[in-house]
Amino acid sequence: MSKTEALHELYEICKTINFDEADRIVTETQNAEERQFLRTVTDCVLQQKQMKVIAEKRF
Repeated sequence: MSKTEALHELYEICKTINFDEADRIVTETQNAEERQFLRTVTDCVLQQKQMKVIAEKRF
């Protein structure tokens, strides 16, 4: 699998993050760099979902 394919697969997985579990996942990480990465990813996914809700005028 190429890096491009792996990153695409990671993106697809990240889109399915359950935000009820996000805090637990972040706190279970082994180091600060990983925690920051996970926070950044979850923030990005949440922002995308918010933009979709706003675009659909469901707010």
